[in-house]
Amino acid sequence: MKIAIEEHLKCTEFPRVGVAVAKSGKLLATGYRGETKSVHAERVAIRKLTDEQIKGATVYTTLEPCVELHTDQKTSSCAQLLIDSGVNEVVIGVLDPNGTIYSQGYRKLLENNINVSFFNRKLRAAVEEESFDCGNIHKIYGCGKRRVPVVHSGNEIEVQFSETDERTIDIKWATLQSTHGCVDLHGCNGSVLVAAGARNFGDISDPTVFRFPSHYTRMRKGDIAIVKPSSSTFYVLIQVVEIFDNDIIFKWEVRNDK
Repeated sequence: MKIAIEEHLKCTEFPRVGVAVAKSGKLLATGYRGETKSVHAERVAIRKLTDEQIKGATVYTTLEPCVELHTDQKTSSCAQLLIDSGVNEVVIGVLDPNGTIYSQGYRKLLENNINVSFFNRKLRAAVEEESFDCGNIHKIYGCGKRRVPVVHSGNEIEVQFSETDERTIDIKWATLQSTHGCVDLHGCNGSVLVAAGARNFGDISDPTVFRFPSHYTRMRKGDIAIVKPSSSTFYVLIQVVEIFDNDIIFKWEVRNDK
């Protein structure tokens, strides 16, 4: 596990992925995303081995192996590569937060009788922090833009004012309906306001001009909401940038409450 993490730290692009392949207690090969241009880390490592070497091996990968994203994909997914290679076990650092992949690679390996386990909790936290350009997918700071999955019961996110200012506001994305082009933004009771008519954050000078607070709002692409719990000394502006089948892209900005 630690060797796989050492490999993923060599990556110069996100998401970082590192792989180590072992059998009978012996390290056989390593690889990382970017070691070979446009080749995923699992494939980089496996290409260094013979068919006999990889068969029955254990593969340690810091990120869940990918699955096919479309039917006419020219290169097989990493999950399929591992299955076809005859590996015995795959040890995963973290599940891919991309909603189109999330838990699908894990499930595909299990369905093909490959043993799957996970890094220990401490190492998972280290991988989570270093794998993605946005760090922990459940915590964001200040202002920015990111893509998050919205699956099952939703995605809870803590918005911290800055890395040095520990004031926080909790939000949650839920009930994604990509076919209808909408997703629900939740806050604590009465903390969510719709910034009706605003097209960008610069249009909003005073959040209190907007009425009808609620615990959630249904948002479409371009919509802006304000989350301001009554006890908070700051508020968060949130805009939906894009909506996909299992993911959304949103941007946010924190402001002190004057």
